[in-house]
Formats: sequence, structure tokens, C-alpha cells
Amino acid sequence: MNTAPTSRLGQLPSYVRIWVRHGHFGKKGTGRNFPAPEGHGEDIWVYGHRRTAQIIYSFDKTLNGFHDLKQLPFNGKKTKPAKLRKDYWSPFAHISFPAGKGSIGRSVFQKLRELKHLHEVAWDNEFRYKRPEEYTAADRKRIAEEEEKGNKNYRPIRTKEERGIALNAQKPNSIADIASVLSGAGRGNKIVVSEEAEGAERKLLDVKVSWANDQDKQYAQEWSGNVTHGLFEKPTYVSKLEEKVAEPEPVAETSS
Repeated sequence: MNTAPTSRLGQLPSYVRIWVRHGHFGKKGTGRNFPAPEGHGEDIWVYGHRRTAQIIYSFDKTLNGFHDLKQLPFNGKKTKPAKLRKDYWSPFAHISFPAGKGSIGRSVFQKLRELKHLHEVAWDNEFRYKRPEEYTAADRKRIAEEEEKGNKNYRPIRTKEERGIALNAQKPNSIADIASVLSGAGRGNKIVVSEEAEGAERKLLDVKVSWANDQDKQYAQEWSGNVTHGLFEKPTYVSKLEEKVAEPEPVAETSS
């Protein structure tokens, strides 16, 4: 009976077998350790949908129809567009970091993406109920009927479609997340330049946030002192224009 041929690797000396094993099965480079392009991460553009208030974070000034579309989750039927239309998407905020601080910008970008994902998938039971501004005439009528029956705790519940629309509207959450991350919140936040002793104030990197609408920053409860606010070159809306009042020229004294 013929036996199966044995591997010729077993016939080699031991030191040769070790060399072959490490040469063929050693850890191969993944290509992830390449240096980042110059300036990569120094600018973060925050895009918003004009109708649904969906959010996309990008390092580029223009959206990528393939990669950026992956940031939008499926929250129900007709909640995720098939493509990114230029007439619906526009940047409403721009976060700029100092030159050479792209690594910090990339860290902030990662945290903002993670927080956005948490808002979309980790919502609590309170999210099932409608807010007062969402009540329809039928909802108000039902609330009045329930109060007459003695049920004063009745609250209208969102339908599946309404819940998907509410999950898409992440613009207020996004602005609050930006304020939180830029204030140094979270473990391993690289926006914290130096950790001082206990009780002392931490040193944060100075960052500038420009807005298309200066009222959008009001979605955040507060902003840390390291954040400077500005406006786009062509803002969509400005609530208060700073008017420069010219100082009156001194009147020359006349001799009588």
C-alpha cells in the first residue's frame, strides 16, 4: 500500500525549517503606519441636511458621495438617501486647529463620530414619546380625553416613521458634542495639552469654530474658554451685526 508523500519541509535541517516558517507565516505589514499627509486633520467640516438635520463629519471641504454616505445609518424606510445631493447638504460649522496639530484634530474627529453613533443607537425609553412641539391636533384631543378619564400621565408615542425622523435630526446633539469634546471631556482627549495637579485648571488647545448661522452655537449649554467663534465668509444668517461706531472728531477751540 502506497503511503501519502510526506512534506519535504520535514527533511530540511531544523534551523532551515525555522527560517522558512518565519519567512512565510510572519506578521505582514498592514500599511496602517504610513505618515498622514501634511495638514490632514487640521480642519473638520460639519455638514447638515437642510430638511432632515442629518449630520456628516468630513476632513474635506467637499463631500465624498461614497465614503461620507456610510456615516448615515438606516433608521427606517426612506430615512437614508441613495446619494448625497449638493442642493440638500451644506457645511454649517468648521472646526480649525493650529498648524501642525492635525493629530489632535483626528482624535477629535474620532470622538465626534463615536458620539454621533451613540446618539443613533443608544437612545433611552424617553425617546419613544413625542415632545410638546410635535403634538398634532389629534394628539391634543387624545390628551384632553385621557385627562377627563383621570389619566394625567398620558403621553403620545411616536410611530416608527416619526422615530426614524427624530433619529435623523442629530444637529442639536452634534453641536453639544462639539462643545463637550473641545472642552476636554472624555478619557484620552488630546485637546488637553497638559494635565496640571489636582485642583488646578487644565490647559486646552486653542480652537476656532466658524458658523454659517451664529445662532447654531446656542444649542450647546456652554463653551470652554479655549474656543473662539467666528462666521463663514458668506454666512447664511447673522443675528446681530457688530456696528462700529466712529469716534467723534475733537472740536478745535476757537479764540474769542
